[in-house]
Amino acid sequence: MRAAEPEWAATTVRRARAELCRLIEPGDLLGAVTISALGAEAAHRLLVSGREPAEHEQQRVGEAAEAAGLSRGQRRLAEGLQRWRTRLLQLTRSEQMLNALHRIGGGVLVPEDACWPEQLQDLGAAQPLCLWFRTVPGAQDPYARMLRGLPQPGRSLAVVGAREATDYGSRIAWESARELAGHAVTVVSGGAYGIDAAAHRGALSATEGAPTIAVLAGGVDRFYPAGNASLLNSIAEQGLILSEMAPGSSPTKSRFLQRNRLIAALAAATVVVEARWRSGALSTANHALSIGRPVGAVPGSVYSASSAGCHRLLRETPAQLVTDAADAVQLVLEQSTAAGTQGISAQSEQPSLPMIGQPETCAAESVQPVDGLNDLERRVYDALPARRFTTSGKLSEVAGIPVPQVLTSLTRLRRKSLAREENGEWGRARRNMDG
Repeated sequence: MRAAEPEWAATTVRRARAELCRLIEPGDLLGAVTISALGAEAAHRLLVSGREPAEHEQQRVGEAAEAAGLSRGQRRLAEGLQRWRTRLLQLTRSEQMLNALHRIGGGVLVPEDACWPEQLQDLGAAQPLCLWFRTVPGAQDPYARMLRGLPQPGRSLAVVGAREATDYGSRIAWESARELAGHAVTVVSGGAYGIDAAAHRGALSATEGAPTIAVLAGGVDRFYPAGNASLLNSIAEQGLILSEMAPGSSPTKSRFLQRNRLIAALAAATVVVEARWRSGALSTANHALSIGRPVGAVPGSVYSASSAGCHRLLRETPAQLVTDAADAVQLVLEQSTAAGTQGISAQSEQPSLPMIGQPETCAAESVQPVDGLNDLERRVYDALPARRFTTSGKLSEVAGIPVPQVLTSLTRLRRKSLAREENGEWGRARRNMDG
């Protein structure tokens, strides 16, 4: 059980991690390994100092990176420092971030805190650097409220699915979440439209039971999508809002995909209620499978494209059939009794489930402009403005990538008709501006 008075990390450690997560993008395993090897405070001092890493620092990080399964190309500390330092100019001091967040009932949780969710350790090197949280504005003790909202190990379920949900999917998500919350199972989801929103609302409608948690892809100070602001406020009041992104951070496609691993790890099991063939909900299921968590899928009509992803899960993975809340609860019980998962390796850093099967089996309409891009190209593409132009220097800050690598990626994106240049500035190609 969680201690009544948990031990909290030193203030200097909390501040160091708060600033590091502003500089290091989620999914950057070398960043996580560096902090683990050197300690948060030492890693922070090295990063902001601008100096070259000492030999003993390179050795410690190199050994830790090798143990974590990073390839030789991923272990280069000097390159990592260059990448992370691109954002130093836009770094907001931790005191300012924490003070601003406290006013809206928020704060930051770090792995050194005794109440850090132990289930996140199953992510291995992909564990978040910290977790920003938000409760209600004016809360006398935001950290005490946060503790009440954190999921108990083995008593949480991720309910995810399509943003463009059908009435069928929304009803199942709402009813299942309501019943789960009534059985003291915390419902974890992403706060998006569609299935996410229905699941959160169902959990909130339970007169008694566990709270619900929304894990965002951007900062907790900016509710996204804006159309769900009222819902997210209710979640902050009765449950908890979480994000690994620092306040002020905007959600991007790559951050949504990285966020999905947190939803999967915070929950004892994951249920996909409704999903198309290439739905982002499948990446959440993939992350859950990667760390040994049970996955369930709700079936739909064979004529419904909205359920094609669920049927795919049932056909191509160990996902189990879920037809009601009782089936979902069974998944949670199976995990709580089995317990024993493995961390994500460097090789499984990117979601792989959406690519199961042969490419030719995918409908042509499911092909996306960013299919086939490597990680750097995708991050630069995400940083490109949709309807205006910006400089390579600004793209470097937004994407967290050194300018030379940004320019290389821009050249490749232009060759693929995904980017265009005008007067030395860059934007998305016209045919992708509405995508």
